[in-house]
Amino acid sequence: MSATPEIALEATTRLRAGTVRIAKGRRSPEAGMRTSGLHEVGHVIRGRLLIETAERRYEVAAGDSLVMCPAELHSTTALEDSEIFFVLLDPQRASA
Repeated sequence: MSATPEIALEATTRLRAGTVRIAKGRRSPEAGMRTSGLHEVGHVIRGRLLIETAERRYEVAAGDSLVMCPAELHSTTALEDSEIFFVLLDPQRASA
């Protein structure tokens, strides 16, 4: 198990938030896995999703929340029509 780096949220100067709808059967990315340059926090508003990382697979459903670190390989597949509220944090911008 690797240590998770601390995020100094009070230093965050940039964030993006919004909602995304994913149709049943849709996968992001379409093939393979992706990383993000930002910390991702998501909350499932409705539906059910399969999250795959290099280490495991798990399902999340309405009411569940998840956090992804920038370098974590992952993919998302909608098992039902789904909607996610997300926040993308960029704590590195504070030092720029």
